[in-house]
Order: sequence, then structure tokens, then C-alpha cells
Amino acid sequence: MSSQKQEDNITGACYSVGSLLNPHKAEIKTACNSQPFLKPKLGIMKMLTELKTTEDHEDSQNLDKEQRLQDAKMILSDWTWKLKSKETVKLGEECKAVLQDLCKQWKKGKLVNILPIMDFIIRILLQENKTEESMLKQWFKSEKVFRKAGGLYVPTPVWNCITRHPAEVILDPQTANPNLMLDKDGRSVRTKTHEESITNPWNDYQRKHSKYDGWMCVQAKKGYTTGSYYWEVDVNGKYDWRIGVVKESAPRLGYVNMNTKAGYWTLRLQLGSLMALTDPVTKLNYIALSKIGVNLDIEEGRVSFYDSEKRRHIYTFKTHFMKSERIYPVFGTVETGRALRII
Repeated sequence: MSSQKQEDNITGACYSVGSLLNPHKAEIKTACNSQPFLKPKLGIMKMLTELKTTEDHEDSQNLDKEQRLQDAKMILSDWTWKLKSKETVKLGEECKAVLQDLCKQWKKGKLVNILPIMDFIIRILLQENKTEESMLKQWFKSEKVFRKAGGLYVPTPVWNCITRHPAEVILDPQTANPNLMLDKDGRSVRTKTHEESITNPWNDYQRKHSKYDGWMCVQAKKGYTTGSYYWEVDVNGKYDWRIGVVKESAPRLGYVNMNTKAGYWTLRLQLGSLMALTDPVTKLNYIALSKIGVNLDIEEGRVSFYDSEKRRHIYTFKTHFMKSERIYPVFGTVETGRALRII
């Protein structure tokens, strides 16, 4: 039986979009403690380690968050100088790639909170063996530490790791609610209009465990017992959808509670309200989304959702999947005019 603790969920509102001010601009006259800004002379490694020590201090909860943010800005400023200069910095290719992407986004004013990304960089700098797998694990550890950081931006190297195993998701008509209309390619679904339902879709209906006959849902043909997978869903212009995964043994008949307790790990948009269907429900901040990215990692027990166009984290379920049963992508919508489409 799969289990899930709500306190392990990693959340991130996807609406907060702010910009960090560039300390090199003339109008910024102070960096921290109201002192004139001076480019740090400490080595990057020493500065990161000192910041990490500060973050890990037992009284870190009482530290001034604004002070920590200013420290982060100073260090990031130092990185921009060092990345442009000929100075040799032994960071490793992964760190350099993250730093370059971070600096690029910072200059564009698109970063919401750089502290989680700095925490991640510190983690991979201090580990002995730097591999793609270890880098991804360190990212999710940092993401969990800063679970309340709204719209956490995902650096390019990490995003490449998350999306490296695209799933071929095809909808299974044998599981679809009879009131749903699936395209022939099995990539999109919407609710039938009144005209399309003149012929009773419930004629010859046979009730079975794998078929939804309450909620307007359908699952994918293929389920997974191991591995990591990524897929995207086009939700542009839609006001109602349900996206996520479901375990093989979860109830499907009638109007069951489709939450984590029942074996569903899904996000739900209903009348402008976005929520993670935990037990109880977790409400999320929301603005219009065009594409939702879903990352299922069986071994790590993780289902993460992203605003794939802006590469920002929305929400992560942390659980434990039993390898004895399959996990299927699941989708739902009550709209008749605009389909939910798998990209």
C-alpha cells in the first residue's frame, strides 16, 4: 500500500515573479547593512561555505532573511565577474553551467529567489563525486529546504536532467468515462457536447474496475513500475483540469475521493482555484498556465509539476511507490469546448 505524508510535500506557488536588483547599477548605493557596495574579495568556495554554515546554524530560523538575500546578491555579483574574467575557478562543468544560467536569468530580472539555487550549488560543490544523478538529487534536497519559495526557477542543467526521459503517453479509451471524447491519436480529451451525446454513451456499458464512471477521467495505456519519466500537457485557455498519476489498485468507480490517501497524486484546477489533492487539500497560488510538465520518479517516490514554459516549480508530492503495482498518468476535464492535450 502506498503511503504519503502531507508534511513531505514540496510546494511552490507559481505566480510570484519578481526581479533581483543588479548591485552594479548606479542607482543601487548599498549592498547590506547600509554600507557602500564593494565587490567581494573572498574566494567563491570560501564564501559559499561560510554562507552554508550560516544557513545550517541552529538559530538560522531567527536570521534576517533580507540580510541573507543581500549576501546572496553579493556572491552572485562576484560570480558574474569571475565568469567573465580569465581567473581560474575550479567549479566543475555542472556548477559553471548552473552559474551561467543563473547569472543570465538574474540579469533579465526573472529570478524569484536565488537562495535555493545557491544552496544547491553549495551542495554539489561540497560533494566528492559529481555526477548527473547526484546533481539531480542535490537539487531536490535544496528544493525541499526552500519548499515555500514561490515559483522556484529550475536552472538549465537540472531541467535537462528532469526532462531527459520523455514518456510516450497515449490515452486508453477502455478506461475513459463514457461522456469523454478522445481524439483518434489518443493524445487529447474533452467532454462530449449535448449533440455528441444524443446517442446514449452508456449503452452497452459494462462496469469494471479500470473504467471511470463517475469523474470525467481517463488514464494512459502504459503504466510504470520503475524509472523516471516526463511529459507535458497543454492547458492553455482551460479553466478545468486534473493532471497527475494514479496507482493501479486505486478506486475508479463512482465519485471517489481522488486524493493521495486513495492512491492519486494530482493537481486540480477548478473555477480558477488550483489545488494539490492531498488529504486534506493543499491550496496553491495560481496564474494562467499554458503548459504543465509532470515528472514521475518511481525510485525516489516523487511526482513533481512545473510551469514548463517558464521552467518554474509548482508542486511536488513525496511518497513511496510499491514496485508490485503500476503507476499510470491520469487526466480529467469537464470542458466541452477546449481539449486537454498531451504534447
